[in-house]
Amino acid sequence: MVMLSGNDAALAEAVDSHLARGPVTDEVAYAVQRRFPGAVDSVERWIRVAAAACDWGKVGRFANLGAKLHAPGLGRVIMDLLEVNYAGLNEEDLVDILGEVRVVDAAGVIFRVVKRSLESDAPAYWLCQKAILALSELESDEANRYLSEMTTDSWPSPIRWHAAVALCIEDQLGFDEDSMMA
Repeated sequence: MVMLSGNDAALAEAVDSHLARGPVTDEVAYAVQRRFPGAVDSVERWIRVAAAACDWGKVGRFANLGAKLHAPGLGRVIMDLLEVNYAGLNEEDLVDILGEVRVVDAAGVIFRVVKRSLESDAPAYWLCQKAILALSELESDEANRYLSEMTTDSWPSPIRWHAAVALCIEDQLGFDEDSMMA
């Protein structure tokens, strides 16, 4: 189990109390960076410790801080968390972060999250939509292969349509936006 030393634990708590005041915007992240120089280098470790304690709120706050400040190791720790499929973990936000910071190696993890969430994500498919957007932001051949697979008939229509839109092939596949949104 990952533990924090006294100074690191105190710094993590100070940063988290600053983050817990509201959304982690660019301004908040840069204020944290100014107030706590070097904290960004500890974000990955802090996320792992918070995850070990199942403190998903703290995981989310640190992940959002890491995304804004390009924390080293952020992509790896998020991929590790998503692979485990923890109950209570906000997968939507973490998948979104992987796309936002363009963790190209995450395409397979994102796709596996989509596959295992199909039943629980229906009928709105919010997580799947975030995952499709994240895959499209990766702009890799692997991500595009997964998106292409999601346009096949074996996938639910809303997912097929969103994947086709992400690939800019919805017209080629004969999708009618009005019927898809009804």
